[in-house]
Amino acid sequence: MGQAYFTLIVWAIDTDMDQFKDMLESIDEQEYRDFELYILDNNPTNDIQVVIKEFFPDIVDKVHYRRLKKKQGAAYAYNIGAHFAEGNQLVYVGQHDRLSFSTLSALNDKLTEIQEENGDSEEASCIIYSDHDELIGLDRRNPHFKPDFNKELFLQTNYIGDFICISKSLYKRLGTFQEKAQNAYIYEYILRAAFKKEKIYHIPSLLYHKRVIDKPMNKEQRAAANFSCKEHLALAIHYLRQSGVICEGRVDQSLKKWHIDYDESSFRRFGGDYMFLRDEKVRLFTRNNAKKMYAVLSQPDVAVVGVRFLGRGFTYDNAGYIFDENGNTYPAFHGQRIFRDTYEGLGSMPRDVAFVDAGCCMIDAKVYRILHGFDTRLSGNDAMFDFCIRARKRGYRTVVLPQCIAIDRNGPTANAENEEEQVSANNTLLEKHGAIIKKGDGFYNRNLPMGNENYILPGTESDS
Repeated sequence: MGQAYFTLIVWAIDTDMDQFKDMLESIDEQEYRDFELYILDNNPTNDIQVVIKEFFPDIVDKVHYRRLKKKQGAAYAYNIGAHFAEGNQLVYVGQHDRLSFSTLSALNDKLTEIQEENGDSEEASCIIYSDHDELIGLDRRNPHFKPDFNKELFLQTNYIGDFICISKSLYKRLGTFQEKAQNAYIYEYILRAAFKKEKIYHIPSLLYHKRVIDKPMNKEQRAAANFSCKEHLALAIHYLRQSGVICEGRVDQSLKKWHIDYDESSFRRFGGDYMFLRDEKVRLFTRNNAKKMYAVLSQPDVAVVGVRFLGRGFTYDNAGYIFDENGNTYPAFHGQRIFRDTYEGLGSMPRDVAFVDAGCCMIDAKVYRILHGFDTRLSGNDAMFDFCIRARKRGYRTVVLPQCIAIDRNGPTANAENEEEQVSANNTLLEKHGAIIKKGDGFYNRNLPMGNENYILPGTESDS
């Protein structure tokens, strides 16, 4: 099995030379050496070309420099770089950012793992992204621990960012970056891959350090951020509509995300295409819940939609569930204050989850029939966990919708089963889905604490 040969592609414009040298240094320090560097320069001088020769005197044949005569944006530059790339994996790096010394090694290991799991004789064809933190001066701050590809979340915020590795074979199949996009060219490319059901993988490790400015945005910067959000939103709506989903959208005032408003007009009370399940003791606080849930369920790849449950004292009981490698399940955001922001704002955002609370949910009736309903050996959340795993095996998603809020008058989450019943249910789940469960919950980053206290950045527990 051959190793990957990476082409690192960097677009340079309005370059800060000190930060650019810092980026080059991180590339020169890579422990994995099978790579080439392609730099596309839109600066008015040749300073970058001089610096490159100083940094890489011994591997000048692996470092390529091209001055771009046209200023047509990053997507144009990235397409030029991909066209001339000799590597079988394309890695896009920001001109002022840094790589971890093990970035290329980790990417190569992941590609090898994918190839071995799939049993393919040919190289892996996919997109890979990683966790990242922020580089402010010399300091690394604010780690962003991301989930595996989460379509519902990605439709509302670019949590993946701009550091990705694309297999050259996938690039040839999907085509070039959209040069009309001024800011969202990588976001559009990932959306294109997702809606064509291409493989998108995640490495839960801080392999990338993104340079940021630790200052409040001025008026011009806010206008630029607003434009960027609108561009991202327009692309998300475009791809949803192409798949037959009617929706509108709006930019969030944070200028870090946007909201997709799915069309509710097709909802029919007592319709035969959905099942609305609600326990007798569950009370809903919000209005038009069935309409909102049905609107999300109308996506062709969604099987189950759940709600957010409140606990005592204005806290979360759960907004979906997570599970560990032993099959133990935990309520997401349990005990966190509802009026405080959750980690990365995830508690209040619709997103794909392993499974939702069986106390109140909506299920696609067609999927229910395909899967022959719930496993009668299981009950409550165990039955829901099993159902959602089986749905996911068929390519369907489970979405939690925090805008719909409920409370269980029996009290916050508590497993009413006795110990013997819990062990029996766990054994049944492991017997049916052991291979999946032992991989862990991909929608929950393993760098965050597992247990009832979850979605809390280590070291900030007192702030939750």
